[in-house]
Amino acid sequence: MKFLKSNSSSEQQPQEQHWMHHSNLARKWRSLSARIRRRVVLFIAFVVFILLLGYNLVTSDIYLHQLSPRVSVHRSDRSRCCLTSTSSSDMCGRQNCVSPCLSPPVEEYQHINAMQDNAFFHETSGASSLNFRQACVVESLAYRNPNLTVHLLMTARHLDLNAVTMKTLRQNYPNLRLTSINLGDYVAGTLLERWYFCTEWYRGWFAISHLSDALRFLTLSKYGGYYFDLDIIHLRPVRAYRNFIVPEDMTKLGSSVIHVDYQHPVIRMAVEEFAADYRWYSWAHNGPELITRVLQNWCNVYYIGWMTPERCKGFHVLSPTSFYPLHYTKFKEYFTNRDNNNKAEVKSYKWDEFVLGAHVWNSLSGGWTVHKNSNQLYVEIARSSCPRIFDVAPEEF
Repeated sequence: MKFLKSNSSSEQQPQEQHWMHHSNLARKWRSLSARIRRRVVLFIAFVVFILLLGYNLVTSDIYLHQLSPRVSVHRSDRSRCCLTSTSSSDMCGRQNCVSPCLSPPVEEYQHINAMQDNAFFHETSGASSLNFRQACVVESLAYRNPNLTVHLLMTARHLDLNAVTMKTLRQNYPNLRLTSINLGDYVAGTLLERWYFCTEWYRGWFAISHLSDALRFLTLSKYGGYYFDLDIIHLRPVRAYRNFIVPEDMTKLGSSVIHVDYQHPVIRMAVEEFAADYRWYSWAHNGPELITRVLQNWCNVYYIGWMTPERCKGFHVLSPTSFYPLHYTKFKEYFTNRDNNNKAEVKSYKWDEFVLGAHVWNSLSGGWTVHKNSNQLYVEIARSSCPRIFDVAPEEF
């Protein structure tokens, strides 16, 4: 009995100490003068106000459009249009709509033929031209795949076709098409129309990234074909591979490289999932994680390693090394000088024929400089894969 009593007493001690601690804090608070307590409350309220003000600032239209611009949002007129001639509701469910919803103009996109072999890049920052690294990527695809029609879709209202990168690409690659898209017209009448016009996605922390996610899925649902991020240098032809996606590793699929045939169910599922379960606060939920969820449902398996063409009804999950020969944790190896006397180090970069491209991770490597006269791996790849852009690029870029 003494043991039980002792054990019960030992359990009560932490509780008593916890209560005494809070009691002491309460006594100290009450011991402060009313003037000091008022100042503490005002200070806390001021800090909360500053935090709220800062959040509203960095998610405001003014701030977003100042960043080069961040997002070119053309939405005001269509968001208030009437869904039908007999309804007073607009597409967002608000009453007193303004005018009938008109069909979007299609003239500027008529050159995109869904029956051709198409490949797409999206530039969503609003820049009017490409930088040298982006241009190298576009050239590498057009250069390695001369029978593939390569489309660069840009959200800038006016393209600077006299920029050295744009001029070089246009003069040397007849299979390349440069197009400025009006975002409002591009999404009008699609499954992403309500997301674009009726939500405040453009105020989110990852607005540009999520816009890029939306456009890649939407474009492939419209036309089919290949989609590539603007930081994948192409090393070999890709047209032999169809209906595929590439995982960054065996834990999740990536959305940087995708091919689907025209009107493939997988890409329609991706667009539907994006519209139904969009989350502005999560960077990966609407991109890599979304396509992972779609393939899990399509293949009826959970693990990526089990996603075989048989289980996935002919859809392929390629090896991660096909486009990610270096994991993102090793991106620096593209930009560090190599020891040519170290045979093991040089040999490690002699990738086999199944390595189709090299993802150079622009989001991580943007601060690293390419030196044209160095023995960087990036230089070796660029010199052979984008020769025209490499020639006109400055000594450092």
